[in-house]
Formats: sequence, C-alpha cells, structure tokens
Amino acid sequence: MSYNFTINPNLDIPIYQQLVDEITIAVKKGDFKHGQKLPTVYEMTQQLNVARGTIKRAYDELERSGIIEKVQGRGTFVCYHPTNSGSRKEQAMSAIDDMLSKLEQMGFSNSEINIFLNLKLRERSEEESNIKVAVVECNPEALSQISDQLRSIGGIDLYSYMLESIKEYPYKISEGFDLIVTTSSHAQYLESTLPIKKKILRVALRPSPRCLSHIIKLRAGTRVGIIGYSDRFSELLLKECQDYAEDIRVNEPFIAALDMNISDYLKGKDALLVPRHYNKYFGSEINEKLKKFKGEIIECYYEMDEGSVMYFESKIKRLLEEKTI
Repeated sequence: MSYNFTINPNLDIPIYQQLVDEITIAVKKGDFKHGQKLPTVYEMTQQLNVARGTIKRAYDELERSGIIEKVQGRGTFVCYHPTNSGSRKEQAMSAIDDMLSKLEQMGFSNSEINIFLNLKLRERSEEESNIKVAVVECNPEALSQISDQLRSIGGIDLYSYMLESIKEYPYKISEGFDLIVTTSSHAQYLESTLPIKKKILRVALRPSPRCLSHIIKLRAGTRVGIIGYSDRFSELLLKECQDYAEDIRVNEPFIAALDMNISDYLKGKDALLVPRHYNKYFGSEINEKLKKFKGEIIECYYEMDEGSVMYFESKIKRLLEEKTI
C-alpha cells in the first residue's frame, strides 16, 4: 500500500516531529499493519525533500516509542501491536518486577519501597486527577462561548482549538486527551483523521434563550444590523433573525475581521446583534463606535443544550470514577 506523507515547513512544529506524529497516527489507525515495511530514509528524503538527518531523527524517535523497528540489512518495519487487557497486565507486572529488582539492588527494604510507591502514586494522582478535555469549533465566537460554559463544570482541564488549526495540523489533538467535545458536523472529520472515535462527544448547540427573546421582541420595521468576527457566527445570527423575527429589516452582516467601514454600516440602524463580550473580538475603532451607538445592542451567544450538558457531566463523572479505581 502506498502512502503519501506530508509535512508543512511553515508550521512552528519541527519537521521530524510532524513526521513522527503522522506515522504514529497512521499506524494506530491501521493504515500501516504490523510487519509492514516503511520507506527507507533515502526514499523518504526524496519524497519530502528534507535532510536525511531529519528523517533519521524521526525514525529514531519512532523506534524509541515502540512504533517501528529497524532490521539490519532489511529495512524499517512497523512493530506496534494494539494491546489487549491481558497483554497490558503482563507488561505491567514485568515492569513492576524490573523496578522492584532495581530498588532492591540499591539496598531498599520492602517497607521503604512501599513508602516510596505510595508517595509517588499520591503525587501522580494529584497531577492526573482532572479530566483533559479538548473543545473544537469552526468559529472563535462559539468556541469561546462553549468553553466558558464548560469551565463552570469542575474536574476538568480545558483546551480550545479552532477547527481550521486542527485541519492544518491534526496531531494537536493527541491521545493524551480524555474527551473531545465538538458538534456532529465536525465530529466526522475528526473521526476520519485521528484514532479518537471513542473519545468524541457530540453536542448540540442552541442560541441562548436571552438572545432569542430579544430577537423575538424586535418590532416590525426595526432596522437591524449584525456585527460578528467570523462569517459563520454572523450567518447563524442572520438565520435566527429570519426564523424568529417578523417583518424586521435586517442587513447582511458586518464581518469585523474584514477591512470594512463600520461608520457606514451603523447608519440608520435601530438595533445590533453582536457576540457576547464583543469587545474582545473587535478592534478599538469598532468598540468606540459601538459605545456611541444610540440603538439597542443585543449580545448573543450559543450554548450546549440541556441534553448535551447532562451527557457531558455524566461522562466526566464516569471518567473521574475510572481514574480513582
């Protein structure tokens, strides 16, 4: 089976690390089978047009992590085996035997070893007690809003990622995450790219009741503008206006990320829809203009619905319980 490796020299991630990440994920997804031969260092340098030392460093790293093995005179082969519970137990017992033997050789008694182990396990437990959660969304407004909602739930360490940055370098979502929160429209991409299907939690988003209430109450004939940072979020607000407001006059959204004249856009508007905490998305010029705006400013945000929140909380509770076993 042929496989086209890709690297991006414009990223701030070393080339060798990009290759390590790509091969590791490909092996764990099953794109490369146990015993399958990988390209030689020379072949890889030709394919990627990078230095031989870079490829060698990547292969050395992969060998150290148990993904590949180099066989003198034959080549480089995949040696990774997905571990089942039985083999993992055997590996664990063997590792413990090795550790105990080393400590005994250093002259420590069983009671001293027991004290050391308990201290170290307590340290590890404190370090790893939280559940590591990644949130992935396609627009910065919704990403920030979902992340704010999840931060109110205890027991988690939260990391936020724009979908575009994951597409640029998928390996930012590592196996170290316990849970990946995203919407159904993005879950399919993540599942096809990384071996994390069991960790993905699909959530449903809805506009906040407060935002909808303000939109519904807009009187017929009200001249409404929408100011967002991203196209996607602005389009969502436009759709809410079309679905819930009757006979208002709503303009095409103003996208703050683009070079547009905000003064012209504000002329004649009675109300504006903007993202919650909009001042962190917009530059000083736009924020100053909004401070002087005489009409109504409606701050809008999206949130996970009740079912998604309940599912997330139950998942976190179960994962925390598993960590304490």
